[in-house]
This record gives sequence, C-alpha cells and structure tokens, in this order.
Amino acid sequence: MGNELEPVPTHHHTEAATTVFATDAATNRTNLIRDALAGILVVAGLLLPWSVSCGVGIAGTPGWVFSLLALVTVLSLAAVVCSHVGTGAARDRLRLLLNVPYLLVTVGFVAVTVVQSVSYGGTGTLPPGIGPGAWLGTAGALLAAQPSIAGTDDEWFGARTSRIIGVASVVLAIGAVAFNLYWRTRFVVPQIGNADTGMQNLIVAVAALFYGLVALAPIVIAARWLMSGTAAARMATVLLGSSVLISGALVWILPVGRDLDAFHGIAQNTSTAGVGFEGYLAWAAAAALVGTATVLGASVSGDQWRGSTRKCLLIIAVWCGGSAVLRIIDLMSTSVLDLPAPPYNSTALMAFDLVVAVLAMWLFINHNSSSAAPRLVMPLLFGILFVLTVSRVIVGVALVPRVQPLNASDINSVYGNTLSQQITSTFDVALCVLALALLVIPLVAGATSGRIRNFEQPVAAAEPPEPVAVESATIRIARPQTPSTATDSAHDRVAQVLAESTKRFAAGTTYGGAQRADD
Repeated sequence: MGNELEPVPTHHHTEAATTVFATDAATNRTNLIRDALAGILVVAGLLLPWSVSCGVGIAGTPGWVFSLLALVTVLSLAAVVCSHVGTGAARDRLRLLLNVPYLLVTVGFVAVTVVQSVSYGGTGTLPPGIGPGAWLGTAGALLAAQPSIAGTDDEWFGARTSRIIGVASVVLAIGAVAFNLYWRTRFVVPQIGNADTGMQNLIVAVAALFYGLVALAPIVIAARWLMSGTAAARMATVLLGSSVLISGALVWILPVGRDLDAFHGIAQNTSTAGVGFEGYLAWAAAAALVGTATVLGASVSGDQWRGSTRKCLLIIAVWCGGSAVLRIIDLMSTSVLDLPAPPYNSTALMAFDLVVAVLAMWLFINHNSSSAAPRLVMPLLFGILFVLTVSRVIVGVALVPRVQPLNASDINSVYGNTLSQQITSTFDVALCVLALALLVIPLVAGATSGRIRNFEQPVAAAEPPEPVAVESATIRIARPQTPSTATDSAHDRVAQVLAESTKRFAAGTTYGGAQRADD
C-alpha cells in the first residue's frame, strides 16, 4: 500500500476484486513476497502445537503424526520452490496438488477434534483442540496453493471459498455452543423450580447461556464479513485473521501465555473458553484466500479502509460489551452462590470492559467521511483504544486470585494455570493486535505515500515563449526615371518577387520553414 508499483483495483459490485498490476517487475515481486510468506507460515506451523497432544516440545506426540506433518510441510515448501519453474498452467496445477495433502491433514485434525469434543462432552476429559500451528500452517498452505499472480489476478475463487468457510464456521460454532450449554445445564435446569436451590440453579443456567452467546457473537459477526464479499469486509477479514495468527504464536511462546489463556493458545470449541477454533481457523484460512488481492488493491484513505476499520471497531465493542455483561453475571453468581471471590475484582474488570466498549463504539459511529471529529484527534483516540485493550488484558490476569487446583494433573507442561477464574483468552490478545493495526497502518501508509508523492512530483516545465508579432511593413522600391523597355520589365519582375517575399515574411513562412523571430 502506498508505493509506486501499487496495483490498480477494480470492483465488480460485491464480488471479489480484480487486481491489475502495473509492470512485470511488480508482478514478480508480489509473487516472491507471497511465496516467502507462505514458506514462513508453513515452517512456523510445524514448530507450533497442533493440539494439546501433538506438536514440537509436547511429550507424547505420536511419531507418525509428527512425521506426517513434516512431510506435508516439505510438500508445501516444494510447491513454493517449483512455482518458479515451468510454464504457467503446469506450474499452477503443481502448486495446488502439492498443497492438497496439507489441507487434508488440517481437515482430519478438525474432524478428530469435533468427534472427540462430542464424545468427551460432560466427562471432564479435555478434547485435543486445534492449536496455532494448524492456523499458521493452513494459512501458509493456502497461500502456496494459489496460482502465480499474472498481469490480472481475479480472486473470485477465494471469495467464494470464503463464503463456504464462513457458513461452516457458524454451523460448527452454533453446534459447539448448543452442546456445551446442554452439558452445563442438564442437571441444573430440572432443579430451577426447587424451593431451596432454585435461584442458584437459575443463575448457573443464565451464566452458561450468556457465556455461550458472548463467545458466539464474534464468529457470527466475522462470518457476515466472509459471506458479504465487499472490499471493506475482505480487508477486515485480513486484519482479523492476521491478528489471530500473531496472537496465537505470542500466547504459546511468551511465558505469560499460560495465564492469558489456560489452554496456552490451543483453541477448544466455542464457549469452552471463549472463542473456539471454529473462529480462529476459519479467519486464518479466509485471510489467506483473499489476502493477496485485498492488500494489493487496498487504500488507507478511501471508503474501503474506513469501512474495514468500522467493522473491526464493531467486533471490539461487541466483545468488550459482552465481557462487561459477563462480569455482571459473575457478580450475581458470587452473591447468590456465596463464593469467596472479592466483588471489587469483577467491578474493576467490568469498568475496563465498559470503557473500551464505549470508546470503540464511539469511534465506530464517528469514523466515517462526514465525521465532525478533527483528523488529528482520531489517531490519538485509536492510540488510547490500543492502550485500553492492552490494559484490560493485564488487569484480567492481575486481579484474578490464584489458587492451587484440586487435581494436580490439571496443570501440565502444555496447559493449565493457577488462576481461580479464566477471564482473558487468546481472542483478547488478538483484539490488542487488531487495535494496534488500526492505529499503525494508516500512520505508516500515510507517511510512505507522502514521501512517494514528494519524490514523484513532476518538475514544472518552462512555458514556451510567446511568439513575437512582426508587423508588416510596406517596402518601397526605387525605380529609375528613364528606364528602357527591357530594364523596366526586369525591374517589374524583381519588384514582384520582393513583394511576395515581404508578404511571406510578414506571415511567418519565409523560406517555407519554421518561424525565425530573430531575422
């Protein structure tokens, strides 16, 4: 964005964009950058966990599973390398075929997780989940599977596939929320009418319902982006998917990651611990599918960026507002169930959630072309939003009391912590990265485009001098008083020639050539 080789986007209503590249050099450079990013992602996918029981550094990882992951990673890297050899059609088919095994492995992991989530539901046994290794690796494989970018790149296939992914993510998430709600309330709902414990059972059922709805809300909102196909929705998808990939890696790598997310960034199904793998994996895959054309055709100064920014602000506001509602539910549960948790913790957490939600919603309403807010104020408010999103994550870890679990096996080398209640999750970290992107990208792109405009500003050409007007003059020719007949005839011919020359000189056509103002 913001360079002289930037492609010119064209839009077909709400369909995918067609990106037209200015030069062959721009096309080759774009292919190289995309292939390098694909290689980095698939290698990172191999180094990060795919589930709670499979990954580098996870004890008990089956050897054949890790060998399979290594094999499909090598195939994806081979697709990236081979894409620079051979003709276009054969090369593109090879890229796709070499990445099909990787995508099939991802589908297999998802199928196993879904089946075991249903089988282990209500038993206390932890399903494997889908870790950040699968998110990054799948995104890299989808980038590597795409055909080489030519002079014109049409992303209709990526947009259509994103719609399918959006529908699948919503279906899986709704199913997960429904199953979790049943398992959590199957013994509670029948006892709501009990005179002694009816209120306690009602509070537990309401809390389970609200926790499920809040976890489902971001997935439904993002699914609408995937299915809409507009330029702003595609850009918002790329921002959210990129934020998820970065946050997943950070939560696993950083020592504090176990406190930020009890599952250490390995996503369970939706509502088990907030947003589930149905969202993370879908967003990463969709961002990889539509990311190339979207980023190359993007602009941070038009309606596309404003629209995508407002969509991201909406998901921040909805999540933080929902979290504030959950803090109120926590206060009610603490009071009714007579729990030992100090109420001021939930009150402080609710205050941070409400402040972030209100600020994000205010920016959502006022961030448009007709906004009355000064342009210099908006970056400051986005900076405050980023600071507050980070602060609420810090407070969500610092204010929660720590207790030792009753079962020591609940904490192992992969997941588990000593927090009495898990307030934060990987999605909260993703929102921090998303808020940072909304702040930094316009500033960097604006500064870069400003430097390029100054560099490319044409030098004003000197205006040509105005032609000098030459006034016609009458040429008088002296003649002798007593000429002979022959002499008079010669003088008449000379006078005629000189008169014609004078007319041509006055008209600027002397010698049949260009004007000569100096003569």
